[in-house]
Amino acid sequence: MADTPKKDKAEEPKIDIPAEDVKKAAALILKPGYVTKHDLLKMVELPWATALADAVTQHFLTDDDDHDPYVYFEQFDFAGGDIDSIIFNMDLIPTREKALETLGQEINQKLVTPPEHFDL
Repeated sequence: MADTPKKDKAEEPKIDIPAEDVKKAAALILKPGYVTKHDLLKMVELPWATALADAVTQHFLTDDDDHDPYVYFEQFDFAGGDIDSIIFNMDLIPTREKALETLGQEINQKLVTPPEHFDL
């Protein structure tokens, strides 16, 4: 049985992010330092959120000579199984743990707490 060939990236549909969404996200990356689905509802869709993160990064590389934030995109699991995305400025939110806490507070989700210890 032959393997099914994987799709090339070129075959994936290109997601166009509206310029006003990039501008809004870029402003939020500078202050308060993050963007969530509460800021741009389409971030509930992983492909759109990923494309937005890429567009914002590109914006700072090519269109904004005055700012150079370290833009980072991450998805986190929350209690109950929900997964949500955050795009954040690592110059303002320096760790993934802080980004997780910030996202949880922003979207009113409970963090997954690990057990005290594991029996192996």
